[in-house]
Amino acid sequence: MSRVLGIDGGASSSKWAVLDAAGQVVAQGRAAPIVGHLFNEEMRAQVWVALDALLAETSPYAPAAVVAGITGLDGGTPEARHFGAHIARALGLADERVRVLNDMDLVYRAHFAPGEGVVVYAGTGSVAYSIAPDGAVYRAGGHGYLIGDEGAGFWIGKTALRHLLRWHDAGLDTASYPLARQLYAMLGGRDWPRIRAYVYGGGRQAVAALAPAVGRAAEEGDETATQVLLQAGRELAELALTLRHRLGPLPVVLCGGALQVSPLIEQGARELLEFTVQYASSAEAAARMALEILKAEGQSDAF
Repeated sequence: MSRVLGIDGGASSSKWAVLDAAGQVVAQGRAAPIVGHLFNEEMRAQVWVALDALLAETSPYAPAAVVAGITGLDGGTPEARHFGAHIARALGLADERVRVLNDMDLVYRAHFAPGEGVVVYAGTGSVAYSIAPDGAVYRAGGHGYLIGDEGAGFWIGKTALRHLLRWHDAGLDTASYPLARQLYAMLGGRDWPRIRAYVYGGGRQAVAALAPAVGRAAEEGDETATQVLLQAGRELAELALTLRHRLGPLPVVLCGGALQVSPLIEQGARELLEFTVQYASSAEAAARMALEILKAEGQSDAF
């Protein structure tokens, strides 16, 4: 009986799921980050190492078809075809048995059928996303940490750091500030050389990793941390409102790991918007799309 593999490649970690022909989960797991940002040799090398490790872990299940959603990569591009060819070679599959698309396509299809709603995803980055019945994609945000990703993990960490450094520059004694204490614990110190080494040595992921510290500070009653998290929620709501202005009053689902930082994010978003919070598995959604590949072929051994 044939099995299929779904891959949800992400910036903080990747997830995978193997389903049998009846759509039951056979196995699932996590892997290193896999992203479509193939802008230099170092990044490409990291991506291929992570992808090969995931494929080595899942190859014993002998998947007959694979669908992979990769952060920062759009289906049909040369990069997507390169990813697909790599997966097909590694698993001994025909190219048509492998489909590679943007990870937000998976997130959307895990929550809605095309035309049914708007998904706002907040992880390390953020984006509002909708797929129309004709397959057209509408999005707001998702422009990356250098110019966007408002309300998500990186934005929360960066905004908190900006407050901390302003306090430093003003010569304030931050010892009594819960936000400062929580950030210092993550940063490993309070002097600028140490902070600089943490931020610029660790990059995007290191800054996003500070978001839970902001949540803990808010729990201690820190007003600055509270306002940062409430504003994060408002920023996410604004992304949804931007799409609803174009598409009409569609229902909205908010999802993603950043929401687990603090309930204040959801509270801030509800100041502007009604929505539901869901955490459907994108890896399983990818695997179900892989089942459709086999069904379209009329695989007698699978169905």
